[in-house]
Amino acid sequence: MYVLCSRLFVLCLALFPLSAFGFADWQQPTPEELKMTSDPAAPNAPAVYLFREETVSDDLHMHSMYARIKILTDKGKEMFSDIEIPYEAANFSITDIAGRTIHSDGSVIPATGKAIDKLVVKSGKYKVMEKIFSLPDVQVGSIIEYRWKLRYDDNVLSSPAWYIAQPVFVHKAHYHFSPTKTSRTITHTEHGREDVANSLLYTFSLPNNAKVKEGQDGYDLLVENVPALPDEDYMPPFRSLSYRVIFYYSPWRTPDEYWRNQGKYWSKDLDHFANPSGTIHGAVVQIVSPGDNDQQKVEKIYAATMKIENTSFTRTHSAQENKAEGLKVKNADDIWDQKRGTSDEITRLFIAMVRAAGLKAYGMVVVNRDQNVFQQGYMDWDQLDDELAIVSIGGKETYLDPGQRYCEFGKLHWKHTWAEGVRQTDNGTAIASTHGLTYKDNQVDRLADLTLDPDGKLHGYIRMTMTGTEALRWRHAALRSDEEEVKKDFEDDLQRSMPPGVQVKTNHFIGLADYTHALMVQVDVSGTLGTATGKRVFLPAVFFEASSKPLFVQEKRENPIDLHYPYTMHDQLALKLPPNVTAESVPKESNVPFAPNGDYVAKFVVQDNTFAYGRLLRLANPFYKVSEYPDLRGFYQKANADDQEQVVLKAGAASSATTTPSGNGR
Repeated sequence: MYVLCSRLFVLCLALFPLSAFGFADWQQPTPEELKMTSDPAAPNAPAVYLFREETVSDDLHMHSMYARIKILTDKGKEMFSDIEIPYEAANFSITDIAGRTIHSDGSVIPATGKAIDKLVVKSGKYKVMEKIFSLPDVQVGSIIEYRWKLRYDDNVLSSPAWYIAQPVFVHKAHYHFSPTKTSRTITHTEHGREDVANSLLYTFSLPNNAKVKEGQDGYDLLVENVPALPDEDYMPPFRSLSYRVIFYYSPWRTPDEYWRNQGKYWSKDLDHFANPSGTIHGAVVQIVSPGDNDQQKVEKIYAATMKIENTSFTRTHSAQENKAEGLKVKNADDIWDQKRGTSDEITRLFIAMVRAAGLKAYGMVVVNRDQNVFQQGYMDWDQLDDELAIVSIGGKETYLDPGQRYCEFGKLHWKHTWAEGVRQTDNGTAIASTHGLTYKDNQVDRLADLTLDPDGKLHGYIRMTMTGTEALRWRHAALRSDEEEVKKDFEDDLQRSMPPGVQVKTNHFIGLADYTHALMVQVDVSGTLGTATGKRVFLPAVFFEASSKPLFVQEKRENPIDLHYPYTMHDQLALKLPPNVTAESVPKESNVPFAPNGDYVAKFVVQDNTFAYGRLLRLANPFYKVSEYPDLRGFYQKANADDQEQVVLKAGAASSATTTPSGNGR
């Protein structure tokens, strides 16, 4: 029986500038290539592919890679001096590695160093290694050339995934695939399908002038002048946008047939795992009370599963470790007894317990929206990542994320919101989408109580409370490391937005392991604040955003915008001024509407020798088309400008009068 192992190769091509070769000898560079110092086709590019090639032969069980790259800047040198090749160790191996560096004077330095192996992922018997080798003496102006082969076992069918766009501009690339002789015919599935019974299919997105051609020897694709992968802030996952051709073997004729049948197998497996046994029924009796309503029952079960060690965030225990401890994982009973499991196993346990409590509970498996976008026409179950639970409470379906430890009840991790996948229904399975979040679900409140001394020294504290996505981010960080490391990471994150001279140090967290309440953080503040000019001192009016990087400064946009999730950011500052200092001017009140997508409000005042402000930024819609970018950019430009306003202080007699905004800033 053949093992289908194409997904790892997709990973290789997506993450690294891989290529393949069909040449016995290296290519001789032209004088023009040697003299290149920049490329008119790719202005300011760090490097460019002069040529890259990939050939795949399933009958020979081999992928061959080849690349020629011109290094144009120091950044390009950093990108391509070391070549990293991930591969699945059980069925694949990397051989025939070779490389060389050609300097701009034509001198050639062969690569003689030995490639090293690095363990990347290990989960039970599944192990991903990385073969790393270095090109010698790479300099700006060099041409690097390298090649290698990926070989795999005879019982493996490894169809290629060609990701055409690369991190840098590609002048020319050739791809060839010779499938196994038993799977030569093909169905095309671009934005749809042809109902033709075949065992080899491909899905693709290509430039208008590129086309996969079928010949006697297999399938060929030649592309030229391919722009580099876009690098814009807040893009949707690039794999959902980039040019690509993905081959895969399948016995199914149509996507509808595939998802219906594969969904049936998945659903059957989930139901077998989550079948409420006597052990699960007994556990539920101890968790819920006879007088509980449905909402209370589900919340108590959710709380019980949240206490189980989630090895997707700590560490996966190997088969040998489990065997030594006499542990096994066959169903929900095992997860409950062992008090540990993966995210999906804990989700299935939760479903089993809800069913044992007499309520309807369904499973759903979705694509992680931070990594990819579901393509129904691409018949590959490996598109789908994580399992969720759907529970009927009071006749209304509630989506829950018990596999994301510390995720608040009734909310989903943002990567699971507005995500497509396959769900169970009363009549089988169906393609479905999850709901989203609102700006009220993700809220951050920042309060600063500070004192400015006559010598300019600053001291005080910041207190932050978080619900939703930001709280979950830091709780997950604490699962993966200790609290001291999380404190350091938190203060580093906050420090990036602080005014020059201000130092922050995390004092303590409250609620890192309690998802039922807002996460609180106390931060100590010290340092200096403001810039003195004669008798005047200039302070940033918006303390929390004084050094933040402005969003969407580029005038033009090429890709849609995905801001991940809606949110509310609410800031308050109280800054006690020195007794001999008064406020000469403070900014006007700011109100930037962006209905129905969001709004921004900021108010400033000085009273009783204290400068104070309140700021509210709300984003209701995280998704924008390219055509909507000007309005989004305009909103953030206005908010960014208001965040850079200043307060002007003047040495003089103390005053307790209220200072109204003078509009000095704008």
